Amino acid sequence: MRKPRFLGGVWLVVLFLGLTPWAAAQTMELTLWRIPTANSLPYGIALAPDGKVYFTEFSANKLGQLDPGTNEIRERAVGAGPGGLFLDEKGGLFLALAQDNAIQFLLFTGGTASWPLPTAGAWPEVLVPGSGPGQVNLWLNERQGRKIARFSPSAIFLTLPLILTPPNSVAPEKSAVEPVVRTVTPLRYPGNPLLPPPIVLVPVATSGPFTEWSSLASDRYVERVAAAPDGRVWFTQGEASLCRLDPGTNTVLYYSLPTGSAALAVAVEAKGQVWFSDTGHAALGRLDPDTGDVVLWPIPGGQEPFALAFTPAGEIWFTDREADLLGLFRPETGEFLLYPVPLGSHPLFLVVGQDGAVWFTAERGNFVARLAGSQLGSPQGPFAPESFVVTGYAVSQSGNKAELTIAYTYDGTAGVPIWLTVEVLREGQVLPGFSALPAAIEAAGSGKVNLLLTYQGIGSQTSDTLRILVLLAPEGPGTVVKEIAFRATWIP
Repeated sequence: MRKPRFLGGVWLVVLFLGLTPWAAAQTMELTLWRIPTANSLPYGIALAPDGKVYFTEFSANKLGQLDPGTNEIRERAVGAGPGGLFLDEKGGLFLALAQDNAIQFLLFTGGTASWPLPTAGAWPEVLVPGSGPGQVNLWLNERQGRKIARFSPSAIFLTLPLILTPPNSVAPEKSAVEPVVRTVTPLRYPGNPLLPPPIVLVPVATSGPFTEWSSLASDRYVERVAAAPDGRVWFTQGEASLCRLDPGTNTVLYYSLPTGSAALAVAVEAKGQVWFSDTGHAALGRLDPDTGDVVLWPIPGGQEPFALAFTPAGEIWFTDREADLLGLFRPETGEFLLYPVPLGSHPLFLVVGQDGAVWFTAERGNFVARLAGSQLGSPQGPFAPESFVVTGYAVSQSGNKAELTIAYTYDGTAGVPIWLTVEVLREGQVLPGFSALPAAIEAAGSGKVNLLLTYQGIGSQTSDTLRILVLLAPEGPGTVVKEIAFRATWIP
């Protein structure tokens, strides 16, 4: 969707020479799911409570659904140029259609509704939830329209046809990714509390469910928006000021940034500090709205920091589109953990799951990916049996082998990955000679796993029960979560 600023890959290699990576314990696992439609340009991404992952395909005019439990991707057609994506609490999906110049709502297996923007050629790009007068309130940037808009429909009407899309089985590609760690010295630019930022009354207009506020920097795109806890909305315009809209008074404050800065992504902490990605300095920045102070942390090897996401601990995950990086930044120490992704992937938007895993789209790599590992999703405490529920199972046994399919729901409280295995019993005693390779569960939510159970003992054996166990390590002890009555004769 955007013109590259630099050639990817070259600077990354040069600047990383001589840096000391973390110990092997910090190695992450990167899992890629290739999208069945070629050159689809995946863009927005959202996680559902059931563990499914939704993503937009900008050039394919499709919406994708990945089930990481079954490694299946489903795709359905949507309007032209889907970019920003928001998933509501009931499973409804809102899309920003850049080329159709509209907002679309749909259920993945049902009907749709659509609302055209009042401004022609506005190019809506991202959607963020916020407050407002409607049944739904989403803020968006009209990138080419040079406006900030609020979408607030009082009601949503749509037909409900059943739309079923065939699944495509996708083999996940896994690799270990070792980070490069670098601590940087921040660059500080003091503000002047005695000289408040300029404030301007901006034009506003309401048409149907849209209210639009015009930007006064008519020569700059409105790049991103972020809703603050106080109800105000921050937006970026590249090399122009970092701006705060007060929708109650229709005024905008213009905060100056350091010379050479070009703000792209923007996010607001609960305490009101404003973070932004600075593509001009290839840095992460923080603005204190009370003082005007700006701090920049240059990203080692950075080129185009593209999107930001907070962790519960106040750390920041980010993507660097041109440098093919996924990074974690720790503001208290100034430490960057930099995870390379395949060259030419161009990672774009990202989201942090409840289990700590990071999901992102890769524009040119044409995949959806997850980064998870020891410090992201490791078990946080003892496993509680009630956190894992077996919702269904199927067993097929012949001779010395049995195939099990186990459906489950897991709330993620013990972290991920966890592993599932099975024991064979007779009259309450575990029988020797049986083995089953544990199956990894790498995300909270609902899913299915397959287990192959093999009897390698001497002579025939009879059983009356199968016992399903959850392990916190592949070789570790297990916790029983389900016993299944299963009478069988096993023949080696």
